[in-house]
Amino acid sequence: MARTKTFARHASQHAKLNEAAAAKRAALPSFGRGLVAVKSVGGVKRPCRYAPGVVALREIRQYQSSTELLMNPTLFQRMVKNIAQGFKPDVRF
Repeated sequence: MARTKTFARHASQHAKLNEAAAAKRAALPSFGRGLVAVKSVGGVKRPCRYAPGVVALREIRQYQSSTELLMNPTLFQRMVKNIAQGFKPDVRF
């Protein structure tokens, strides 16, 4: 592919473009960031809050990677038997 000629930009023009782009970026909400800035009240610094869903996704990843049971096996067995009896009373275990 043939190269095309480009015109040289003046330094002052380039700086103005960068400032305008930076101002536009600062005005937009930030997506993909975990922490949300929280304003301090009365001089007491409040801890940073995570954006909605960040902690939930972290917990999902943690539970997916772990192999431990979330319920006691005997309680789970009792619950399954109770639900099965509701569907069909003559089910044997």
